[in-house]
Amino acid sequence: MVGEANAGLSALKSAFDIAKGLKDIDDAVRRNGAVIELQEKILAAREAQTVLLDRVDELEKEVASFERWEREKQRYELKDLGWGAFAYMLKPPERGTEPPHWLCTNCYEHNHKALIQRISKKGEGLVWTCPACKNTIMPNMGVIAWMDDVQGV
Repeated sequence: MVGEANAGLSALKSAFDIAKGLKDIDDAVRRNGAVIELQEKILAAREAQTVLLDRVDELEKEVASFERWEREKQRYELKDLGWGAFAYMLKPPERGTEPPHWLCTNCYEHNHKALIQRISKKGEGLVWTCPACKNTIMPNMGVIAWMDDVQGV
């Protein structure tokens, strides 16, 4: 009977050891699952950080562009050209080697520098136009004509 009790205890101890081993296996599976979940969260956080860093870089470039434009804008002043027309002209102290020129008011207000160019149109005399937005100034007519297209120049 003692032998059987010992054998029973031994079997029970073995079962306990197996159960304990199963518990450790279960803990390892849970730990591995938690590690995998944590790694996924770290990866997602890194991806989000990369997206945010890219956005910050874009915004910094945009701010630098606005700052450059603000400095450039300070070099010009709004001038009445007569005939009901206006343009931004390079201030004399800012000229340096640049020739005097006009900037389109429409483009200037949209943070774009576009030089008004003189063109000639049949029967219309002197005509200036913005190559970017097609704003046209016809001083001999006393008005600014907004034209969608300046073809036929």
